[in-house]
Amino acid sequence: MHNIFSMLQTALYMIFVQNLVFSGGYGSSEAIRMSTKPRRFVPFSIMIAVYSTATALLCRRLDSIPAVNALGSAPHILIFGGVLAVLYLVSVALIHLLFRPNHKFFNTLGIAALNTMVFAVPLINRQAGFSLLQSAGTGLGSALSFILALFLVNVGLRRLEKDPDIPPLFRGTPAMFLYVAMLSLAFAGLSGRALFA
Repeated sequence: MHNIFSMLQTALYMIFVQNLVFSGGYGSSEAIRMSTKPRRFVPFSIMIAVYSTATALLCRRLDSIPAVNALGSAPHILIFGGVLAVLYLVSVALIHLLFRPNHKFFNTLGIAALNTMVFAVPLINRQAGFSLLQSAGTGLGSALSFILALFLVNVGLRRLEKDPDIPPLFRGTPAMFLYVAMLSLAFAGLSGRALFA
């Protein structure tokens, strides 16, 4: 029970306190782009959840091997990148054989799998020294934080489009960037850390 609580605690931490989209900018361009496409919102979110959790677990398992754990940061980046690439290629082959989806599906799958947020999760796990279950919590929490970011950006964009009080020069992209910046400041406030050291 303690292990499950630890995993859930890590997931909640990643969602609200260390939201990678708002606190680190990881995957923010994909979050903004996907928030404008409601039909792709749910499949993309599921893909992010699967890849971030699977990558976190596989890389944590690899890091438990003493020879791999003894390596420095640069080899870990290469190893974790290789794990993510292999995971992506295996999933593409399996999905292609089993379901035969269209070309748009594979484009979305590639964007989800090779997302900077998905790649950052195993590096965060290594740096924090998380256990296997905490690593699963980090992967799941990061995916849920991405879904939360997609939702908040989507709601904000819809409200910004309808607001007649926004000056013409700030409509569209400038208003969106200001909105995302304010969301980032709000999540930085939740972390309790100073913005400037």
